[in-house]
Amino acid sequence: MSKANRLGKELARERTAQLRFEQAQRTRRKRLYSVNGSVFGVVIIAAIVGLAVQNALLPKTPTQVPVGAVADTTGGVAAADGMAIPLGDSSAKVKLTVYEDARCSNCKSYETTYTPAYKQLIQNGTLELLIHPVTLIDENTSGSGSLHAGNAFGCAQDAGKFEAYHDIVFTNQPDEGTDSFASDATLIALAKQVPGLDTKTFETCVNSHKYFGWMRENYADLNKITNNKPATPTFYANGSAFSLPGGSTATDAQAAFIAAIDKLAGPSASPSASVSGSAKASGSAGPSSSAAASTSAAASASAGASASASASPSPSPSAS
Repeated sequence: MSKANRLGKELARERTAQLRFEQAQRTRRKRLYSVNGSVFGVVIIAAIVGLAVQNALLPKTPTQVPVGAVADTTGGVAAADGMAIPLGDSSAKVKLTVYEDARCSNCKSYETTYTPAYKQLIQNGTLELLIHPVTLIDENTSGSGSLHAGNAFGCAQDAGKFEAYHDIVFTNQPDEGTDSFASDATLIALAKQVPGLDTKTFETCVNSHKYFGWMRENYADLNKITNNKPATPTFYANGSAFSLPGGSTATDAQAAFIAAIDKLAGPSASPSASVSGSAKASGSAGPSSSAAASTSAAASASAGASASASASPSPSPSAS
């Protein structure tokens, strides 16, 4: 074999060895990248799971709630994540939760009949009322007036004018089929009837829809406590379902309500046997429709949370 041939074969062997070495290097790099990628993926997944667990453990409150809103620990929601607007002394022996809708006709009937009674109980320190505005009628009609009105309630709470504005809104409630509260301008105009609320700050708050998230969470809580059979108004008293007592007249219904709350407060509470003269209602609310009553009964059977229907002034819930 010539010297040239031997040199050629030697070079070929060296080239083959070099190629094998380079191939081995590439294989090791791929394996390393694969391992590192798997480890990185596991780390990312672990981080995501950790964040999910952390978020699940955080209080389920909306980003923004009205000033002075409180965690309602006796309103039927086990996690105490329902943020309510309180009326009355936090040390009151009876905590009465109400889920109500600004568009709900049965809620207006409840307010018309029982407001004098609950305000008397609030005034004498027996009762704290915890109000959750919800969007039941919107959900049933594809409107948005419940949502917008509830947002305006939150803005009025920020201004320290919730109670007066709440009463004005219910006094001016349209028919359920008329969604006039979907107009922020209408809700802002109603503020003119409340001294000190007709301000640029209130108007800006209403137009910003600041409390839409809070409203949606209140409705989610209502669904939770009624096993997804929501009705309004729905009541809880000291953590248990509460049904409004009836009466042949508004005055009788108010007296029965006061007696029921005094009983819950216990024997040490000062009895409030009658509604004060200045607070008496001028009339009685009419009975609810049989359709609303039957739906209310279904909701009560599933969750025991809604007020019972009757032919008395006591209003029955509007239900989906």
